Amino acid sequence: MYAKVINPKTNGKKAYDNKGSSARATNYLAKEAKDSGEEAKFFGAPGSGEKTREEVMAMIDSNVKGLGKDDAKFHSLVLSPSPDELRLIGDNPKALEKYTQNVMDDYAKNFTLKNGRELGESNLVWAAIIHNDRKNRGTDGGKQSESKEGPQTHIHVIVSARDSEQKITLNALSTPDRFNRVQFQAKAVAQMEIQFGRVTAHDVTRAEPTRKQLIAEKAEEITTKAAANKREKKPLTEVQIAAKDARLDTQVARVNTKLNPAQQLDPAQVKEAAKERNYDNVFYDRLGKIERNAEKGKATTNPYDYLTTGRVSEAGALRMDGPAHSFPTPTYPKEGRKPDTPAITMSTMEQTINRLSRAMAPKSKAQDVRSEAEKEQDYEYEM
Repeated sequence: MYAKVINPKTNGKKAYDNKGSSARATNYLAKEAKDSGEEAKFFGAPGSGEKTREEVMAMIDSNVKGLGKDDAKFHSLVLSPSPDELRLIGDNPKALEKYTQNVMDDYAKNFTLKNGRELGESNLVWAAIIHNDRKNRGTDGGKQSESKEGPQTHIHVIVSARDSEQKITLNALSTPDRFNRVQFQAKAVAQMEIQFGRVTAHDVTRAEPTRKQLIAEKAEEITTKAAANKREKKPLTEVQIAAKDARLDTQVARVNTKLNPAQQLDPAQVKEAAKERNYDNVFYDRLGKIERNAEKGKATTNPYDYLTTGRVSEAGALRMDGPAHSFPTPTYPKEGRKPDTPAITMSTMEQTINRLSRAMAPKSKAQDVRSEAEKEQDYEYEM
């Protein structure tokens, strides 16, 4: 079982862009169903009945009161049982609908609110659709665009970024203290076992775990697996590199349409930076930042160095995505007397910055460790 909150910034599909209307996302989900010979039928809360694409779009797009122009209006989730789990439940769509409703209750409860209030499924505005087919990407052992073998049923969910009363913003891509995605995935995995049973034998010498214990076990497994994947990442094949480079060409071309000719990126140098970083998460995060800057009309200083090292500084100035901000040269009174406090020089300023960076390092490291499994989710799974 795999559960994921899709991050539009890293997923690569425009269909998941959630800053505006849900029309593109609902069109995509309906089209994917029809292309596989299925009916584009959406479902939602218990007792709400079947929904059309148009009804889902209207429901999501009308639940945006209080959201700004650049705020996410909805979030996309995917729930993907394993082939063994699908065989266990007979690939039963009604059972998967009930499972999805239970997961959405966990999704609502997973938000931590300031006043300690706990939400439930009834506080959400959401709909889902079941897809029975998944295509090979050409980098996972099969021929590109061919259907994968075995049961591939999975569920796509689109959920409003506001509660049903349009009073609370529900950002599933927020910080872990607001919405912990590892915990959400663990709850979804645990719910699958609670609702349908295990696909592997249980250690009979151990007492049956409580729901809370089961969720804790699944969260630990997810975190451990993410750390192992990061350590043991297999080298990319030539086919995988070619596919990634082709997607980079598309993304760079898109970025360049937002920059003037003198600022445009060289696709070859971008791909060199990607290879140097082995196409890791950090590279794509930085490329996304360059694109967001371009959308605001700002060019990133030294973009290729930034993609590779994260540095955007020049001698005598600290520069980040905009005009350089140089430190002023200290001045002294006309009579030549030096002030009582020492002048701030570039050297002392750099020392101060270094001391501050060292002081902040432990906190930053802790934050990275805490969310490492969540970061892995952004890149480990493609639709």
